[in-house]
Amino acid sequence: MQVRPMTHSGLSRPRVVIAEPFAEAGLAVLREAGIEVDSQVGRPRAELVTALAEADGLIVRSETRVDRELLAAGPKLTVVARAGVGVDAIDVGAATAAGILVLNTPGANTIAATEQTFALMLSLVRHTPAAVQQLREGIWDRKNLVGSELFGKTLGIVGLGRIGGNVAARARAFGMTPLVYDPYITSARADAFGVKLVELDTLLRESDVVTLHVPLTRQTRGMIDAARLRQLQPHAYLINCARGGVIVERDLLDALDADVLAGAAIDVVAEEPPPAGGTGALLHRHPKVFATPHLGGSTHEALARIATELAQDVARVLLGAPASGAVNAPIPDGPGAERAVPFLEVAYRIGRFYPQYALAERLPRFALVLGGTLAETDAAPIVRAFLSGLLQATTDRRVSVVNAEAIAQELGISVDARGDANASSYGASLHLVADGTSITGTSIGGAPRIVELDGYEIDATPIGGMLITQHADVPGMIGRVGTILGNAQVNISTMQVSRNTVGGDAIMVLSIDRPADEPTLAALRAVAGVGSVRTLDL
Repeated sequence: MQVRPMTHSGLSRPRVVIAEPFAEAGLAVLREAGIEVDSQVGRPRAELVTALAEADGLIVRSETRVDRELLAAGPKLTVVARAGVGVDAIDVGAATAAGILVLNTPGANTIAATEQTFALMLSLVRHTPAAVQQLREGIWDRKNLVGSELFGKTLGIVGLGRIGGNVAARARAFGMTPLVYDPYITSARADAFGVKLVELDTLLRESDVVTLHVPLTRQTRGMIDAARLRQLQPHAYLINCARGGVIVERDLLDALDADVLAGAAIDVVAEEPPPAGGTGALLHRHPKVFATPHLGGSTHEALARIATELAQDVARVLLGAPASGAVNAPIPDGPGAERAVPFLEVAYRIGRFYPQYALAERLPRFALVLGGTLAETDAAPIVRAFLSGLLQATTDRRVSVVNAEAIAQELGISVDARGDANASSYGASLHLVADGTSITGTSIGGAPRIVELDGYEIDATPIGGMLITQHADVPGMIGRVGTILGNAQVNISTMQVSRNTVGGDAIMVLSIDRPADEPTLAALRAVAGVGSVRTLDL
């Protein structure tokens, strides 16, 4: 995604505080978008608290505790972004109550974490770390290093999300048989991955290797305890590249000592870095454990991808647009979700567009039709994106997708959304009808487009400055409008002209590099045959 540079009109630039190491690729995205970067990496928490006083955004990784105290220190905060998957170090409830959007990058480290899972799995079954260490000590003894093959083994996958799904696909390439436990997925999703859904107890009893890929929630915290560990086969291995708190660490230590399982490989522990003498540190030193210091997403490619995607999302939020990786706001999910994500931007742009185009004294009741392949999509994320754009253009409130629906209810604004697969001549579209105004938008190549205005067919990108005229379809109109704008030093970047009947009414949609001033607009309105002139800032 290309982030458009911000224009500030003399106002101070948005500021983002960076609390932990963040790849240069992401910093470059922020700077190119006109955002001031304030690095607090390696500084004490007290200095971070001070820096947040003037911050619009905060970017963290896994070590900064974003609690109520830290959030309260940032009265201007609009967004808190986590460069990674989990947000257990962020008080999401407190952020939501304050209207602060919480972002993460759930898919950016998928490949890295998947490959780390297999790196640990292969290390376990082939005793690779022990073999390396023995050779470094000058010992050549292969008898105690005889390993096992993955081929033909049963792999139990706890959690079939992005990473779990990728692990399942690669497990089949190794000739393994995947079993999956995930109470939140359907049999259709399991079938799509070619895996068998089973209960957790069954998975633990029948698997040769068990790998965990679940977030840390109230339901998953401590889910692998002494009772569950006792269900494993004595030759089984346990892998955790998810979250440390999913395993009861003391129970795992006892199980390893009692030969309940053959060994474990862990990339995470409950407290990182673990205190000396704590259960995490004891696991790191246990002879049956191969451990790494939370390296699941630590590849050059993943770190650059995480930083770039997160910075783009942060810039979008600070520009006022909806985010694609929001934790505390609805985003499209389920069948067709990938198709629906670009339409968050379309909905937001229509919301910004409507009040500047319609010039209504009061906001009417809105009807939003999700057409084509969007018909079966959950409308809630799209409605919130529309409301966030609409309210930013019509109120002086601090509006984001987190609080847009609540503000709309408070103001008595309603949106009736419905799906209609036959309502679009495009593969997918959003059609807004409000008090006689009709606007249709779609997404082409991931970019929002307005393709219909009040019955006129157009193709315009609703970003930046626009000027729209409704006029009589007579010769010379384009030239007269162009001359007036040229004399005012207003450059036209694109032009769309549409009519429904020859000699009737027409519409002209211009993208302009800077807004036209009032004398220029007055000159345009004075042209014979021009019915209306609207200027929009999107």
